[in-house]
Amino acid sequence: MRLFRLLLLLIALLPTAGMAQHFRAVVPYVEQNGKFMIDVTVNGTRGRFLLDTGAPCCVSYSFAQRAGLTLGEAQTGQDSNGRPVTARMARFDSLRVGSVDFRNVAAMCWPEGSPTERFGIDGILGYNLMQMGIIKLSRATRTFVFTTLTDSLGLDFSCATPLLPDPYVPLIEVRLDKAVVDTVMFDLGAHALYEPSVRNYARLSKAGSAFRTQASAMGALSMGASGIEPPTLKHRVKVPHFKVAGFDFRNVAAVTTGGHDSRIGARLLQYGDVVIDFRRRTFYFLPHDGKTTADVYLSDWEVIPTATLDGKIVAGVVWNKKLPIQQGDRIVALNGQRFDTIDLATATTRGLLSLPGNKATVTFVNARTGQEETTTMRRY
Repeated sequence: MRLFRLLLLLIALLPTAGMAQHFRAVVPYVEQNGKFMIDVTVNGTRGRFLLDTGAPCCVSYSFAQRAGLTLGEAQTGQDSNGRPVTARMARFDSLRVGSVDFRNVAAMCWPEGSPTERFGIDGILGYNLMQMGIIKLSRATRTFVFTTLTDSLGLDFSCATPLLPDPYVPLIEVRLDKAVVDTVMFDLGAHALYEPSVRNYARLSKAGSAFRTQASAMGALSMGASGIEPPTLKHRVKVPHFKVAGFDFRNVAAVTTGGHDSRIGARLLQYGDVVIDFRRRTFYFLPHDGKTTADVYLSDWEVIPTATLDGKIVAGVVWNKKLPIQQGDRIVALNGQRFDTIDLATATTRGLLSLPGNKATVTFVNARTGQEETTTMRRY
C-alpha cells in the first residue's frame, strides 16, 4: 500500500540555533513503515519527532500548546504537492536531542486541525537544524547520530559524492548511464528508493534503455499539509542501473513524483548507512558488507490502494486500464477482508495491508453505478 507523504514546506531558510562549538548526540530511532522517529524534549515537554531531511523543523499545534510555545506570524509556503499552505512561526527555547541541548531553534507550527495531526507524531526534526553538523543513520545500531565530529563515523571517501549547491535540502547527482544523470534530494521522509520528478521525466524518458516506462496512468498517491494531491499523470519506470556515490542499484522500479525535485528516500538504508556532512558539503553511502551492487527490483500491484483523510481506502492508481476499477473508486475489501474505516496514523507509520502472492481480489464500489464489484489484480 503506497502511503501518504508527510509535510514538506518550501520556506525561507530558518535561523540556526544556538549551540556549543562541538557536540555529539546519539539517539536510538524507531522505524515504522519507512519512517524514522526519535524522542526529543522541547521546553521540557517530551515528544516524538519524525526525522526528515526534506522539511524544516515543524511542530503540531497540539504539541505546541502542551509545550507552551508562543506562535508568531503566519508564513505561506508549499506542501509536498506544490499546493499553498499557511503555517505559523514557532521557536523552541530548548530542544534536547540525546544529551545535547540546542537553544533558540526556529520551527513552523502546523495549523490547528491540519491533516498532519493524524499521523501520530508531534513534530519534525528537519534540515534547518541538521545542516549545523553531520548526521548519520545506521541500521546496524538503529541510531541517529548528530554531531560536528567525524570520529567514529566510519567515513570512506570512496563512498562519497559532493552535495550540490542548495541552501535548504541535500541534493546529489546520481547516474543512470554514462551520459544520463538526475539531480535528487535525499528525502528521509519519503519511503521509496527513487522517485523521479515529473518535470525531469520528459528528459529522462528519452534516455532509451537507461530509463524505461512500464506504465502511465492518472493517480493521486501523496498527501501534503493541505490534503491529498489532485489526480495527475503518473509514470512507473524501470532503471537498469542507478548509481549513488559509486554503488550500483540494479533494476530500480520507480513512480514519478509531482514534487519539485526527484528524490531518493529511506529505502536506501536497507542497503547501507547514510552520512551527510552539511558543513563539508559531502554525502556518503556506506554499503553493508562491502558490497558494490544490488538487484533491488520490486514488483507492484496493478491497483495501488491509497488511504484518505476520512479513513477510506481508494484506488490511488490503476496501471492496468483493462480492469473495471478506476482511479478514485472506493475499495471495501481485499482478498475478502472488509474494512469500513482505517486509522490514518497506523496506515502511515506501520502500514495497513500486506498482500501475499502475485494476485489478489479487489472488491470496490463502482463510482459510475454505485454498485459493489469484484475484480482480480496482479503484480507485474
